[in-house]
Amino acid sequence: MRNPRRTGVTAGALMISLSLVGAVAVLAASLTTSVDRDVDNTFGADYVLSGNGATPIGHEVTDRVKAVPGIRAVTRQRYAVAHLNGFQLVVSGVDVATVDQAVKPQYVAGTTVDVAAGKLMVDQTTATADHLSLGSQVELHFLNGNVGTLTVGAISKPPAGAGKDGGSWEVSLDTLNRFAPEVQDFTLYLNTAPGVDHAKVQAALDSSLASYPQVSVQSQADYKKQVTGQVDTVLHLVYALLGLAIVIAVLGVINTLALSVIERTREIGLLRAVGTSRAQIGRMVRLESVLIAVHGALLGLGLGLAWGITGQKVLTLYGITALTIPWATILAVLIGAALSGLAAAVLPAVKAARTRVLTAIATS
Repeated sequence: MRNPRRTGVTAGALMISLSLVGAVAVLAASLTTSVDRDVDNTFGADYVLSGNGATPIGHEVTDRVKAVPGIRAVTRQRYAVAHLNGFQLVVSGVDVATVDQAVKPQYVAGTTVDVAAGKLMVDQTTATADHLSLGSQVELHFLNGNVGTLTVGAISKPPAGAGKDGGSWEVSLDTLNRFAPEVQDFTLYLNTAPGVDHAKVQAALDSSLASYPQVSVQSQADYKKQVTGQVDTVLHLVYALLGLAIVIAVLGVINTLALSVIERTREIGLLRAVGTSRAQIGRMVRLESVLIAVHGALLGLGLGLAWGITGQKVLTLYGITALTIPWATILAVLIGAALSGLAAAVLPAVKAARTRVLTAIATS
């Protein structure tokens, strides 16, 4: 009450830090949920093989994988760089016979049958941006000099995380081989036979590919872990930076309480004179510290939730389609703020409790 502006600034610093923590927590949880949902909806393969970095895996790897017991279907995918109206893009070629099992394409118009007939599939966002529809003619200039005029035969839903730029250009392997026969298999999607022991299949794959260290094998769970692991790495960095901001805010609480104890030396002496114990004086200071910390935390987390929910809505086009509020994290942060308030009050509370009664009363 004596200096509400200083107390408000102290709580405000904590509020800003925790609002950022709350917003980042909501966005991270929403992104993780969205990735899991997207993988479940679009990833039909049991395993995916890919080269490390931008390295193709080669035909011999494909042949080895097909010979592994328990593998029912192998879906190959290749990539070729092309230009359209001066802009570079990547055309994907897939095994149309098994692609529906491997990646569960979601069509807005057309089907895989149209892609198998030599037509082009684009995503809806790209089709809208380039004014393409079923039957549109697209002239692609490949890096090897070949030029292909393809007809749009299918339009798919935008890929998760592609943003406003979209980016899916897909044809059958036969079509891609006509224009870019030099490209090799880049990704393999593997579907296992019903009832097989996945542990044995994994062991057989690892053994078969032991001489190809440039090839990595991932299950659905591994793929999810890889994507969410990238999110966690960035998240840990952000939390570390925000942790420094919270430490600074806690130092502000300590400073505010220390000044508050000095300014109320006379009042503390009078309280002691009328029978207040040292323990009660210390408790009073600690409760004041907790009040400041929890007040800032509640305001900050409330603001952070609002920011996080708004951010998720804005980033829907970029793959964050599911809103998830991590209540456990929010509660942990709130409890952590209260404990930080207690920790910040240790030295000021000791100083207040040790105040000499007569000296304090005599203070003007």
